[in-house]
Amino acid sequence: MTNRKPETWTELQDMVAHYFNYSGYEAITPCKIETVRGEVEVDVFVKADNELSNRIICECKYWNTPIPQEKIHAFRTVVNDSGASLGIIISKLGFQKGAIVAADKSNIKLFTWEQFLDYLFEKWFVYRKNRLRKLSKPLSVYTDPFDIPAELLSKSQLDEYKKTQVKFAGLYIMTFNFDENMVSKYNEAFDESVTTIEEFFNSAEEKIEDALSYYEVFFKGVEIPEWKFVW
Repeated sequence: MTNRKPETWTELQDMVAHYFNYSGYEAITPCKIETVRGEVEVDVFVKADNELSNRIICECKYWNTPIPQEKIHAFRTVVNDSGASLGIIISKLGFQKGAIVAADKSNIKLFTWEQFLDYLFEKWFVYRKNRLRKLSKPLSVYTDPFDIPAELLSKSQLDEYKKTQVKFAGLYIMTFNFDENMVSKYNEAFDESVTTIEEFFNSAEEKIEDALSYYEVFFKGVEIPEWKFVW
């Protein structure tokens, strides 16, 4: 998924919120929330609409020791008093045995950084995939010779268009063909050296945005019916 790792407590908070936001949730860090005992500040507050766990509280512990049992009990109180349906603690170095026992059969999940990424991976991957596909939709029009008004282009413009069309069409097609070899295929096709799925998505989005900017300038003054861009 990624080779990024937090190096500080603040980075841990920020990255937890980032990956929730890039998984289709709404995450805020830090966030003050109301509980039955008054207002408290939590590390990350997550809204998860249309899910049973529609309010999630995250505690981020960048400690150089495993988290003890008493921290689980204190966190469970905050989660329960806030009405949240799920609490997650992300720890740099894991948890003591008593902490694991204290969280068992409760609405508290305990994760290391790597376990947290594994927990979110499916949601994150679907969100990033759909985001990439949505971004690339206009390329299906710009790279289809039957959709563009070729008769309005000069010969030199057509020649230039043909040079870019194959490359950018390949970029569009790649956004709909995901498999275990997609990173290596992307590197080979575009002479890149990305090593993770996250790097692939980031790089592909950047290339698509560049392609769309290019075509917007190239076709400036040439009318392409708006309905062609709507699926």
